[in-house]
Amino acid sequence: MNKKQIAMLLTIAAMTGTGCSTKSSDIPVTSNDEPVQLVLYQRGANISDEEVQALIVEPVKKKYPNISITLVRTDTTNTPQTLVANDNLPDIVFGSPDVIRQFKELNALEDLTSLVKLNNVDLNAFEPTAVETIRAYGDQGQLYAIPFSINFPALFYNKDLFDKFGVPYPKDGMTWEETTELAKKMTRMENGQQYYGLHPAGVDRMAGQLSLSTYNPTTKKATLTGDEWIHIFKEHKAIWDIPGNKPGNNIKTFEVDRTLAMMAAMGARLGEFEELHNQGNPMNWDMVSHPTFPEAPRIGAELDVHVLMLTATGKNKDAAFKVLQVVTDVTNQHEMNKRGRLTSLIDPKAKQDFGVNLKSLKGKNIDAIFYNKNGVRRGIDKYSQIASTQIGPAMNQKVLANNVDIITALREAEELANKEIEKELANSK
Repeated sequence: MNKKQIAMLLTIAAMTGTGCSTKSSDIPVTSNDEPVQLVLYQRGANISDEEVQALIVEPVKKKYPNISITLVRTDTTNTPQTLVANDNLPDIVFGSPDVIRQFKELNALEDLTSLVKLNNVDLNAFEPTAVETIRAYGDQGQLYAIPFSINFPALFYNKDLFDKFGVPYPKDGMTWEETTELAKKMTRMENGQQYYGLHPAGVDRMAGQLSLSTYNPTTKKATLTGDEWIHIFKEHKAIWDIPGNKPGNNIKTFEVDRTLAMMAAMGARLGEFEELHNQGNPMNWDMVSHPTFPEAPRIGAELDVHVLMLTATGKNKDAAFKVLQVVTDVTNQHEMNKRGRLTSLIDPKAKQDFGVNLKSLKGKNIDAIFYNKNGVRRGIDKYSQIASTQIGPAMNQKVLANNVDIITALREAEELANKEIEKELANSK
């Protein structure tokens, strides 16, 4: 991706501010009116063009109209590696925590510690687990990102199907075992139509609820075997072992076919429900807290936070940091929260009126979002990521598809992971 290509992309007006957790009125207006152009790069976390406009462009241009931002979305031609190789790094990166790791390994991220101190940013204003997750990527206490929003987990369910079969709705606080028993009641064939009880999402999300690591940095070996992994695999397999419960694509089966009773998923689904509503095809859905394990009560899932980073080579770091501060200001975060994207701030004012701007969320069980807590994200290093890639295939391709016993599938997954880890370790020498 060269400069000419970037120049052809959508240019979005934006601006800057100070104090990530301060009120907008407390942010001083810059006296520098010289035009500043910044590039915002999106990778590993979804944000729509409309959200960029409403949550970044509009609140920013009111304060600093002299700064413009070019939005660049990730694709196969502009990965972090190619951006670094072509000396074409953006100024700001929007992404998931794993994107921190990707840019950090390329020595392409700015440590925000000095900018945070210079601008008197109170990191205690953010969700502690979000800051802790980001801090974990700093080997020597560096801070490579600022939290933007929290992607919460929940158990979504189709009220029409429960009404149809006369089965009581799910409740907040259910365990996976209880949810599986409810799924058995909802899985059935009726008038030639198969109905499915539950799609649990990936098995590794379950593992995150118990903070199961995939790699031991001391031994430099994968850790995909043992009683806890067997337990997780058994719990996950029990759902798919329900006769007839093979829903396939969870989103299509739940939102389009509407033959899936329950779906464990992330809060990003709210945007899809709102779109269905606006299209005149509303769905009669609701949500309860994400299922949990008795040994990890009130832990819904490991944290999924969307973050904002600055690259090391940016020529306008002060301006770029001010953009981060404006979009994480309590006023802007409150507006974001009303749109159904959960704020990263702990300020009650920012958390008020969650989703009130979403017509599809009216009358829904909003308390489900706050019922559980998030666990600190696991596996922040590349070796843990390598090992994690073996978890899904072990469950889906071996245990479920080919009836391989769980112990064997996990052992083989660990062996494959160790081979890949050894290759990576050898290449890094």
